[in-house]
Amino acid sequence: MSDISVLKRNPLAVDTEPTDEELSKVMSEARDVAMARKLESDNWMRSKLAEAVNDARARDLTLAP
Repeated sequence: MSDISVLKRNPLAVDTEPTDEELSKVMSEARDVAMARKLESDNWMRSKLAEAVNDARARDLTLAP
């Protein structure tokens, strides 16, 4: 048996390539984080847009004769 097969895999070693399973897990987690941030950003933008519309309507009401 060769020494390589006996050695335990060290994922933090410089020359270690990630497995497909590791890449899949990392990409899934990255996607989940990105989607959560996008949802948060979309909600913030909707809130700011609604606030701007309300401010514009209130301004129009105060300027109306």
